[in-house]
Amino acid sequence: MASYIDRYRAGEHEQVWAELTALGDTVRTEPLLSDAMAVARETMARARQNVELLIPRLEAIGYRFGLYEEGAPVPSYPGPLVPPPPDITSQLDTLEAAVGALPLSLRAWYETVGAVDFMGFHPQWRAIYPDPLVVNELELEYRLDSYRDWREECDEEGEEEMGPYEYEFAPDFYHKANVSGGAPYGIALPCLTADATAENEPRHTTFVDYLRICFQWGGFPGLDPNIAEVNSTQHIAYLTEGLLPL
Repeated sequence: MASYIDRYRAGEHEQVWAELTALGDTVRTEPLLSDAMAVARETMARARQNVELLIPRLEAIGYRFGLYEEGAPVPSYPGPLVPPPPDITSQLDTLEAAVGALPLSLRAWYETVGAVDFMGFHPQWRAIYPDPLVVNELELEYRLDSYRDWREECDEEGEEEMGPYEYEFAPDFYHKANVSGGAPYGIALPCLTADATAENEPRHTTFVDYLRICFQWGGFPGLDPNIAEVNSTQHIAYLTEGLLPL
């Protein structure tokens, strides 16, 4: 029987991820774990290649990274791609020891891609909320502080009242457009599965599917004409040409 990584490389991208996620926490047992992590890292290597293709293409069509539509700078904008630091494995191990396991997909993202922030604007796009691809930096100390704050609130309010700790990986589509809106996109931790639901994400999908949808629309799922009237059809065709399927 072919391994999951062999099947993934042969083109069974969505089926492999669906099967791995359906395994639940048994995916953490060997030899499944090594096979699943190989799939996760292969997926995120493809995602990074897509990001590296999109950045110069977006610049070529006049997209302005790090600026809101009205011209105000995005605060503390890190750039469209921040590669993982040399000690990312140690940072991830420290984070998981404190707050619980990340889904394999998110861990592989941080190992392979780092952080991506496509916030900005294009003067010709009419979409009000283009929802640019964002996966925030790990920021270990911030995450540990956030978890400690959550634990203190659980002690005061009760864990059932608080709900699970959510690892916030991106602002919601309102905040990406500099509008006060809803809760950040996040993943409930601990998560022992291969992939996980992207909480508060409007399409009610998983982290890997969120990435797929982003790349389908050149990094901007809000440009889907079923969501908003846009003027970006030619741009989308140019941006998405040759992107790798996840």
